Amino acid sequence: MVGAGAAGGWAAKELTERGLQVALLDAGPLVAEPGGAGLERRPVQSTSYACTAETAHLFVDDFDNPYGTGEEAEYRWIRSRQVGGRLHVWGQTSPRMRDDEFKAASRDGYGEDWPLSAADLAPAYDRVERLLEVRRTPLAAGERDFKATVERRWPTRTVERTPRAGQGPTRALEDAQRTGRLTVFADTIAERVLVGPGGARATGVGVVDRHSGERREIEARAVVLCASALESTRLLLNSATGDHPNGLANSSGALGRYLMDHLYGIYFEGTTPGRAGQDYEPSGNGAFMAGFANVTEPRQGFLRGYGLEMAVETAWVRFGRVKRDVRDRFWMGAFGEVLPNPENRVELDRERLDAWGIPTLRIHARHGENELAMARDQVATLREMLDAVGFEIGQEVTEPALPGASAHEMGTARMGSDPATSVLNSHNQAWDVPNLYVTDAASFTSSGHRNPTLTIMALTVRACLHLSRQLRSGDL
Repeated sequence: MVGAGAAGGWAAKELTERGLQVALLDAGPLVAEPGGAGLERRPVQSTSYACTAETAHLFVDDFDNPYGTGEEAEYRWIRSRQVGGRLHVWGQTSPRMRDDEFKAASRDGYGEDWPLSAADLAPAYDRVERLLEVRRTPLAAGERDFKATVERRWPTRTVERTPRAGQGPTRALEDAQRTGRLTVFADTIAERVLVGPGGARATGVGVVDRHSGERREIEARAVVLCASALESTRLLLNSATGDHPNGLANSSGALGRYLMDHLYGIYFEGTTPGRAGQDYEPSGNGAFMAGFANVTEPRQGFLRGYGLEMAVETAWVRFGRVKRDVRDRFWMGAFGEVLPNPENRVELDRERLDAWGIPTLRIHARHGENELAMARDQVATLREMLDAVGFEIGQEVTEPALPGASAHEMGTARMGSDPATSVLNSHNQAWDVPNLYVTDAASFTSSGHRNPTLTIMALTVRACLHLSRQLRSGDL
């Protein structure tokens, strides 16, 4: 198994708890220690709000881990390399994706539906939510005001309490370690997936020691890729053989294509109306509004929908009571669905190598007219709601951030119902190599607009149940 983040931790838990011996490979250390080169070695990573002088050690060194972009393309690839991956900087927002996302193509005719539904994934969602203790905490006063006004004026919109994980995000990996059936290989960089004669089966992974540069091979009955969307696809592209000349499991030609993230960056912040004489309330965990555009409200000019996240941060008041006019602060941002476009893609660049001599990626990604039209609608709609509630806008960003900036990269090894147009089946199993599974966001058929982390975990749970049954039955 490659990668010890959101997908890898759950894969390790599910397989070890079913009695399997698991080797878990991660390119980074067991614990990333502060110190050494900081932001100056991370010009790309530091464009993320989460990468600060204090957290820089949780993100990759951009000089050791380069990538390129195609002509007229810009992309922000935000990466972490340590056991736990980006879970160490995850905000723990944990919504389920719904059928308005999984089956969007049936509604508007663009692209393809996922080969599964929300009901298919529900048992896996349940399992993940129980372990992580996903809860919805009460809204703060200003968030309740926003909810009441918006839902009264626009009955087609619903403001919800934000679902957040209450347990540590590496809990699944800790459970796997307690079984005694997990061996963690930290500082072990996967270079390629090994295949047997005829290319029909994966036989293990070729790796590079991060410190010494020593190369060796680790054998396995099955291989599960959980390295993050672009790293898993990079690994498959670099695993080309005579039987798989265009990359492993790529008979469809879909590998590397349909790169997506979330339309991100439209943002407002400011102050709420003044309050006086009220009991002080602490800040809540924020509010979430699921997609309404092109779901409950038809839109002209673009397909698919977007959601928003917002929070009101309560001003501190001495003695717990407001004695005078006090304004709380709010922030609000939008996350929109990016259409799956085969021209948004990644390819292997064998001329440009990373610090360990492994070919890097060249990324081709641009916002299309659909995304730009959606961004314009986000600006107008969010501003209209804030005006209706009486929130005063102090700062605003009205242009979307570059592709990749959301750190929600998805696609490039998508699942589907037809092996001619997809890389994986509905259980995240490679059509061409049945003992190879890819359970991270590379598998996403479309991006939806909700945070993808809970769905990555749920897909992994479902895939590993399928894999363990296949191994137990002897089908693999």
